[in-house]
Amino acid sequence: MNKSKIFILPEILNIPPKLYPFIFKFNNYSYFLLEGGRASGKTQSVARFLLYIMENRRVRICCGREIQNSIDESVKTVFLDLIDNYKLVYDIKKDSLIHKTTGSKIFFKGFREQGKVNIKGLEGVDILWIDEAQSITKPTLDIIVPTIRKKNSVIIFTMNRYTRFDSVYNFCAKRDDCLHINICYFDNPYVDEKIIKEAQVSKSANLNDYNHIWLGYPLSNNNEYLISSEILDRALNLSLVEDKYYCDNSVMSVDLSASGADLCVAKLFVKANQNIWVEKSTTSWSQADTDITKGKIVSLYSDWNPRLLIMDADGLGYPIWVSIQKIIQSTIGFRGAKKPFSKYALNARADGYLALKDYLEKGYLKLNDKNTIRQLEYIKKIYKPNGLVAIQDKKELRKLHNESPDYADCAMMALYGINYCLNSVVVNSYQAESFVDSEFEPFD
Repeated sequence: MNKSKIFILPEILNIPPKLYPFIFKFNNYSYFLLEGGRASGKTQSVARFLLYIMENRRVRICCGREIQNSIDESVKTVFLDLIDNYKLVYDIKKDSLIHKTTGSKIFFKGFREQGKVNIKGLEGVDILWIDEAQSITKPTLDIIVPTIRKKNSVIIFTMNRYTRFDSVYNFCAKRDDCLHINICYFDNPYVDEKIIKEAQVSKSANLNDYNHIWLGYPLSNNNEYLISSEILDRALNLSLVEDKYYCDNSVMSVDLSASGADLCVAKLFVKANQNIWVEKSTTSWSQADTDITKGKIVSLYSDWNPRLLIMDADGLGYPIWVSIQKIIQSTIGFRGAKKPFSKYALNARADGYLALKDYLEKGYLKLNDKNTIRQLEYIKKIYKPNGLVAIQDKKELRKLHNESPDYADCAMMALYGINYCLNSVVVNSYQAESFVDSEFEPFD
């Protein structure tokens, strides 16, 4: 007679059965990715299991986010409710919880402070839990992951990702040392009937919102976004019959950093045949020194020898553009708020993005940089009352995604140059200078 082992879990480990492997296989993996929609029990389950571990052995745990302006933005409240419900013995401090018997400690941290990644305090961490991991940027991930190097240490990610090319998702995908579980509210037997009703109301009102909020689908499937994931996939996988370029017909674009957390990005697009343009080169740098930036631009211009250079002339980019124009006189200064050429666009920035969308939809553009693809997935279009199309503001995008869409904006400027400026600049270099009006206020 076969006897099966029966595991009776303590009450604090009342979690959705779909997440049981997270508990039973915890010692078998270095990374855990739990993703899905609202009310799936991800956050509650991780908090319960971490408290259970702390009851039984001494561990040091960090609960981190990309940005944490206050302790209220952390998962501390989840822990406090569980500690109260199960009468657990903890010293409760402002930024940490310490178990009175085992000495285990949980502390709460925002990784990015004043535009820089702060890894102070992560040394010796046994478990790092990153909640709302869809907000973690690749630069932060690249710094944080190697920091958690204690023997048998683990990193747990919980999230509802925005895009298919999410930095955490890409990091975890296809790793043998990562357990990946996708879970939604209907996988959670502890979900309240009121929540289920709320999900059904959401489904009836807006299927795209329901798919993201409740099922955890990436936002890029939402038709509020400028460019669909299918079109971006086609641009990434576009194959050319001839592997030759008309290098005398090329455009270099430069997006300049507006703050400490942003990147400067430069791209070279070349014409591959009568219709198709190819993203041939992309480079980025983060040094704040304007002299380094100017030197980098001039060096790239010399190496790439483009027919047209178009660069950011808004805000802090204006003085750099002025300096570059003294060296490369035909340089076009791009201003996002400038009057548009298209009758459908609100401004030049919308002009550029609509041109980019048009080239992509017609199959006239091959993209090669995955950071650009990833950022283009979350660019939203907004219809104004007068019917004109605007693009979601960069400041809003930075708040939502904890990064500025530098790669996407650089591609947008290149297509603006290709669609509206290229021929006119070649015919008459004076026309290039006319793109900056005399009334322009460079530090608006």
